[in-house]
Amino acid sequence: MSRESVLLFGLGGIGGIYACILQLSGKCDVHVVARSNYAAVKEKGFKLISPKFGNHDGLKFAGVWKSTEEAAASGTKFSYVLCANKALLDAKPSLSDHLRPIITPSLTSIVLLQNGVGAEEPLHQSFPDTTIISAVVWTGGKALSTSDGVEQFNREGLTIGVDYRENGAKKEEEDAKLEKLVGWLKAGKGDCTVTEDIQSERWVKVIWNCCWNSLTTATRLKTGPFFDSSSQALPLCYTVMREVEAVAKAKGLKIEDGTVDKLIKQCTDVAYPGLPSSMMADNFAGRPMEVEVILGTPVREGQRLGVPVPTLTAIYTIVKALDYGNQNPEAAKA
Repeated sequence: MSRESVLLFGLGGIGGIYACILQLSGKCDVHVVARSNYAAVKEKGFKLISPKFGNHDGLKFAGVWKSTEEAAASGTKFSYVLCANKALLDAKPSLSDHLRPIITPSLTSIVLLQNGVGAEEPLHQSFPDTTIISAVVWTGGKALSTSDGVEQFNREGLTIGVDYRENGAKKEEEDAKLEKLVGWLKAGKGDCTVTEDIQSERWVKVIWNCCWNSLTTATRLKTGPFFDSSSQALPLCYTVMREVEAVAKAKGLKIEDGTVDKLIKQCTDVAYPGLPSSMMADNFAGRPMEVEVILGTPVREGQRLGVPVPTLTAIYTIVKALDYGNQNPEAAKA
């Protein structure tokens, strides 16, 4: 009996790690869409450097494809498509456009390994009969400069759950699909915490991201130098986090008391120079940033619910302008 197949879309730092975990599990055939690093991965295989999973050279995936169209043309039917690409709500083509060729109704489940909030709804609209599994990623990872592998560092873990359909249809079936995937990840020694309230967990993570991603990007400083820059730096962090927390609670989500203090401490406990962020790296490189899923959705939800978010709105506007300047370099020369 042939094994089931999974496809990893977005073979960067995080996507590469979870492709490796599934490959090492031996439970499924792993295919990857490798766009910028296609040639290196196809020729050399994939490298993993990890204190948790060990070092592995030349991991060979069942399929290495340049696009989802090419993966679909292979005739392979995928039980899961794991999306670890950058979460850009306003991207053209959209994530739904990329996924459409490889989704088999009633078979394929979409798994989001992305930052931010608000990415599930467009997928539910595009694929109403498809299970959407969503994961909060607490994993340190980066692509190797050689483009043929990844390094995993610090902790590794997912908080994962089904983003259930509004009517609760097929909950038992969707839970079974989640259980199978979690079993495969655990077989590869991945750490998974299953939740039935994934949106609350996502908003806890976005409380973190709204603060550190945006402030490291706007100031071009890691968290340590930012804290040292003025006596107002740390209070600003509390203000940003509490505004996002207020929006989440107004949505009826479960945010435990003390969450903001816990998230602040997780950052301030990091040895100097502290934390950078993926958004900061994207800004330095002039790449599109995940502004909407990290900042835009909380701002719009605050406005919709009548929750004041003045500080968050100001930061969103500044980071949005930085993103605009990166994507329109002629504007900076005007």
